[in-house]
Amino acid sequence: MHNTERDFYGKQTDEKILYVVHPHPLATTFGLIKVYLVAVVISLVLIILGTQIVSLTGIFTTLGVILFLLIIIIGTKVVLNWSSREIAYITDRRLVRFEPTTLFATNSRTLAWDEVVKIKTYPSNFIWKQMAIGNVVVHARTPGRPDDVGTGEITADDIQLKDVYYYRDLGNYIDKILFTYKQKPAEIANIMPFVPKPKGQRY
Repeated sequence: MHNTERDFYGKQTDEKILYVVHPHPLATTFGLIKVYLVAVVISLVLIILGTQIVSLTGIFTTLGVILFLLIIIIGTKVVLNWSSREIAYITDRRLVRFEPTTLFATNSRTLAWDEVVKIKTYPSNFIWKQMAIGNVVVHARTPGRPDDVGTGEITADDIQLKDVYYYRDLGNYIDKILFTYKQKPAEIANIMPFVPKPKGQRY
């Protein structure tokens, strides 16, 4: 079964999806740019080496072009494939994240709302912050960790959502789910889905 916007592997009966989390398209674009830069650098190195050894110039140039095309083609497919499988679901019961580990395998991690103790949000860099793109870390209750956990390192039990659009608003939204789930469980069914738009344009 393929994960879609309306269904995912392991979805429970009557479980309501409140938001589907994808990495921002710019994250994929930057991944592709890195692949293309690697292809250009490797090709240039081979071509420059070829100019140093006159008798092998043709071979090095051909090899450089072939490697450039292979890296571009394979790298693009890998980045797009990886990005398409990186997805998370925020539901009225839990947070479910699907994370690719290889080209053919995807691991899933689940965190029920009663196991969550804190939400942390932060941008990867200044540019991402200005574009409202950042990371959301959902800290889980783990042995030896106090419920008032600070901004400590991420453990294996936590779930991190990377390169999320409107990351701060999403963090506040998850906080709202936690409060409702734990303090007013009867109202959890009334929570509206998250809409990644400026305030005042969401509903």
